Parts: sequence; structure tokens; C-alpha cells
Amino acid sequence: HVTGPLWEMRLAGRDGIARALYVAATGRRVVVVRVFVKKTRRTPRREIDVALKRAREVLQ
Repeated sequence: HVTGPLWEMRLAGRDGIARALYVAATGRRVVVVRVFVKKTRRTPRREIDVALKRAREVLQ
């Protein structure tokens, strides 16, 4: 869990470890709202802000 409705999953790829931020939408849907390659221990605030904005659009 990241914050509010946001959850995070970890993905391994060629460019390193990526993170996907997602929300649980109505019904049994999961919507990925942001994917980025994480280079530091903390999730960057900018990535969280973008994901929250998109999550609000999805959950309306």
C-alpha cells in the first residue's frame, strides 16, 4: 500500500526493477495508473502525485 487508494507492485525487467502503481476499481477491475523504474529506496513524490491524479479520474 502506498497511500489512499494506491497500491504498488514490483516488476523485474531489462532496465531494472520497475514499480506499477494501481487502484482497485469497481467490480473486479484493477487499473494500473503509473509505471516507472525505481532508482531510490523511496517512491518519488512526483510519481505518487501523477498516479493519484489518474486514480481520481478512474474512480469517478
